[in-house]
Amino acid sequence: MNDSGPATPIRRSGRWALLAIALVCVLPLLAALYFRFIAPPDAATLAGQALTPAAFPYAALRRMDGQPLAHSEVAEHWMVVHAGSGLCDSGCRDALYLTRQARTAQGRSMERIQRVWIIADATRPAADLLALHPDLLLLEPVDGRAIEAFTVAGAIHLVDRRGFVVFRYAPTVDPKAFIRELGKLVKF
Repeated sequence: MNDSGPATPIRRSGRWALLAIALVCVLPLLAALYFRFIAPPDAATLAGQALTPAAFPYAALRRMDGQPLAHSEVAEHWMVVHAGSGLCDSGCRDALYLTRQARTAQGRSMERIQRVWIIADATRPAADLLALHPDLLLLEPVDGRAIEAFTVAGAIHLVDRRGFVVFRYAPTVDPKAFIRELGKLVKF
């Protein structure tokens, strides 16, 4: 039986179904190609500067009582590190305040963060300042050259749980962006 006449309604509905299936399969591919090559989305911006991971200088630092700092003491913690003079000018106070607020804003994850202040000179911080930051770990350098990278214009550094310095934040970082980025990082 030769069917050379007009298409029957069943045959036409089958063609439309086949065309619909083909479109459902091809449209995501076309959309992906469009957004990849013609209109790519803006790249996500980071609040800080990603660094080539470098080991944190545990051996070159000690606690204020002279005891060495062991990596095991802060292992499994992200460290938010600020380095500067013990006199702590307004920029230093702002950095310490930002690190405290960023840690507190993490809620249940705040226990995964250790705040560190490396005091780059022989000046002891004021007692009233330390009272505002009871969770702050104070360290002093055994060798001043080992902390030169941390004293870059009042920057805040982030050290991952493995002990590598991975981010640097300018003292003028947007607090909301810093808190948001820190929150994303400490979940890992």
